[in-house]
Amino acid sequence: MKKSILFLAAAFCLAGLIPLAAATYDNNEYQRKSRAYSDLAVKAYDEGDYDAAVTYANEAEKNADLSAAFIEKMLARADAETLLLKAHTRFTWATEKNAEKNYPAAFATAAAAIESGDGLFAAEDYPGAKAQAEIALGALADVRDVVPLPSRYKVGPWESTRDCLWNIAKNPAIYGDPFMWKKLYDANRKSLTRPSDPDLLEPGMILSIPSIAGELREGDYDPSMKYEPFKKAPKK
Repeated sequence: MKKSILFLAAAFCLAGLIPLAAATYDNNEYQRKSRAYSDLAVKAYDEGDYDAAVTYANEAEKNADLSAAFIEKMLARADAETLLLKAHTRFTWATEKNAEKNYPAAFATAAAAIESGDGLFAAEDYPGAKAQAEIALGALADVRDVVPLPSRYKVGPWESTRDCLWNIAKNPAIYGDPFMWKKLYDANRKSLTRPSDPDLLEPGMILSIPSIAGELREGDYDPSMKYEPFKKAPKK
């Protein structure tokens, strides 16, 4: 009997804590059942029907656990829904800023993550959906209004472009300084037909343009694009 009374008291305590944890979602069917069974348990206990009181207390506890799980799920759903909305909003903004062209890698990552997140949300995998939304937001975090400087340059025919490391480095969208040609050479030495000869550039080859002052670089150089001229960090 004493054991049953202690068990019943613990069940009542658990039921009493439910409203504190439930927050917005406390009025769910499991919570209502838990309260109803708690009331029945109290009534049976007061009437001296301890076996029934323990049975009702067990049901109250079981439904309290189900309620807690339901609340946790709904809170996870709300978090995922909020982050997915932010991701969709940011993605729409990025689309309007022509990020698909200017930030292709970030845009593709975000698009895939949002699609995956929407699918996971529909499947009620809310933690997974939230994680995908965070990936999308992280990928789009560096998308800006300004066009990023190019990170790759396709060498054209010498006759029409006069492309050489000296002239490419002189391009305002590259480094704006022909004397920076060695930066291009060092970054692309292994890709040259003759690594020891920086003057030998084959038309069609893709040069990597490393960032040298923390500037944002992404995508291929487009001669029709209007870039902000590269600015070297001021000397200290």
